[in-house]
Amino acid sequence: MKRILITLQMLILMLGCEAFVENTSPSISYVTDEDINDPANIPFLINGVLNDYSRAHSYVSLWADLLSDVMVNDGRVQGSTDVRGEYLDNGTYDPTVGTYAPPYQAIAQVWRSANSLRLKLDVMDGDQSAEQEGYFTAYLYQALPYYLLGTYYGNGPTYPDHGGATLNESVFMSTNDLYSMALAYFDSAMVYADEHQQKIIHSLIGRQYLYAGNYSASAQHAIQGLQQGDDPFEAVPGEENPWPNWYWYEAGSNRTRYTLASRFKHLLGEDFEDTNGNGTWDTSEVFIDCAVPGADVGQGDGIYNGPSEPEEITRLLMSAAAMTPGQSYVRYFQMKYPDADSPIPVINWQENHLILAELELRGESVNVSAVDAVNAVRAFHGLSSLDSIDLNLLLHERDKELFCQGQRLIDQNRFPDLLSWHISGENTWHYLPIPYEEELANPNYP
Repeated sequence: MKRILITLQMLILMLGCEAFVENTSPSISYVTDEDINDPANIPFLINGVLNDYSRAHSYVSLWADLLSDVMVNDGRVQGSTDVRGEYLDNGTYDPTVGTYAPPYQAIAQVWRSANSLRLKLDVMDGDQSAEQEGYFTAYLYQALPYYLLGTYYGNGPTYPDHGGATLNESVFMSTNDLYSMALAYFDSAMVYADEHQQKIIHSLIGRQYLYAGNYSASAQHAIQGLQQGDDPFEAVPGEENPWPNWYWYEAGSNRTRYTLASRFKHLLGEDFEDTNGNGTWDTSEVFIDCAVPGADVGQGDGIYNGPSEPEEITRLLMSAAAMTPGQSYVRYFQMKYPDADSPIPVINWQENHLILAELELRGESVNVSAVDAVNAVRAFHGLSSLDSIDLNLLLHERDKELFCQGQRLIDQNRFPDLLSWHISGENTWHYLPIPYEEELANPNYP
């Protein structure tokens, strides 16, 4: 009897399972090349490239700002708890190993995504406008990884004669080689670009030539670049982007792992309780001391520092960070990027104007005076005009205009005599992202 019952139960189960399976769609365990190469997938592939680049650009820019005198790692700030940030702040780390490798790896991922997009487009036969956008994206975002590596991983005191990197398991490429590859891809992107996109590419090439010290070539492109009122080119997350803006994620309202160098707050003036309502700090009023400008010493200076450029509040957006209990000073974090999906400028007309200003100061003909170019940028923010400008003042304008965009480290590399390097509490100079053979041979190298 037991055997009969067990047999009947098994038959019922088998018939039930069969009926259940018959009423479902067949499972999909793989995707064929034919499925992927469907022209309808072009927007999906483009979206993947944009997401990968938004991650890489914000990641690299944030860490460059921490290496420079824009940001600091202060363990007395709540949320700033990792040793990695201290090593980054001191500039003593290997950027291709362990937890320091993600920005470097993210750059390579952008190139792979863009290259995959191009290869797929080569075998597709889709809508002409969709293919044009696809090829523009593919070539542009193959150029940008070479630019990022040449600028951030191959830049240094003897730049561009030394330095370099690999990309996607390639042979080691010098900075000059990386920049040459970037130019080749920029040129290819230009073929598929519309008028506005062509301006973007000219601005990007103009900036690259500026950083390489080729000022005449920079001028030829910058004058064709983005003009006042043109839309910016931004690292914009695409739909369903899994990666946040890293400034927001690690140096913003999400978490204050890294905070701003206090020199930015000192431009705006330290906060105080205006008990008598006269708008100025009086000696009887309580003020919030922030850390000493230009150094990460973990303390304030004990005196009230009034604003030197209070109007800069329009482009230096920040908020007070929560400190661990018992601290007598505060640090501030950036609020330029208040959300996880806040776009980061890659290049815009304001930066192109500052490039033109520098080129004019260097004697290049760019159809605009340096002071007019800078004043156009200041007017955009409602700031008063300058009567004159020199290289020192221009660098100060770049510092504020390109606030939290990863550009300060480059300027410090370009102008070591004019822009003092950020010094850590251990009085260690910031080293460059990729150490040179001469530095590695130095027994005093960290």
